Amino acid sequence: MPLPPKTRALRKYEAAATPQLTLGEAQQALDFYSPFGPMIAKARLPQALIDRLNGWADGVANPDKSTEFLVPEAVFAAGGRESLAQIATGHITRYLEGLEGSRAEQIGFEVFWVVSQYAGTSSPVHFHSSDIAGVLYLKVPQIDAAQESRTYISGRNAGYINFIAGGKQRFAKSIISFKPEVGDLYLFPGWLLHVAEPFIGNGERRSLSFNARVAVAGD
Repeated sequence: MPLPPKTRALRKYEAAATPQLTLGEAQQALDFYSPFGPMIAKARLPQALIDRLNGWADGVANPDKSTEFLVPEAVFAAGGRESLAQIATGHITRYLEGLEGSRAEQIGFEVFWVVSQYAGTSSPVHFHSSDIAGVLYLKVPQIDAAQESRTYISGRNAGYINFIAGGKQRFAKSIISFKPEVGDLYLFPGWLLHVAEPFIGNGERRSLSFNARVAVAGD
């Protein structure tokens, strides 16, 4: 029997009753659930694509100064099925399917841009004006080990990407941090706050971000 429209509309907001972590076994097992809040997806993109994007960006970025610049369609759409646009579309489609069981009917990109940063430069807390946002790492610096070992709360200067949801509520997790690795792509709701602190070390922290609009069946 098909679900009534209202039930179908609400179901996509219902978290799956699947534990993210289980400690112990059998009767002594303790299951942990994380049913509320935004979901972040992580994928690894092909090295050939990373090399192609870096080859273009090397001719635009300033080797001595932190800069930001737009990625033209001729770059993000190049390569057919192996292009950044097509690969990102595939991952967004899977993200929506895994997140809420939705089928993407249309995915459109508003903008792609590169953020090139050197030591001492941060990306303040911000969100994106889109349904889905993505961040892909093209280059990562050599980070000072002493700074990397510090926690976010004590002011880590390591260039990590930190996602923030909620506040300092007891029995809740409000921050998750990821160490950038070349080829890593993160997908998340555009409204999710995130920040990259300045790092101390040599080299460039180069990321490529994008904003996407999505239309799903049933909306």
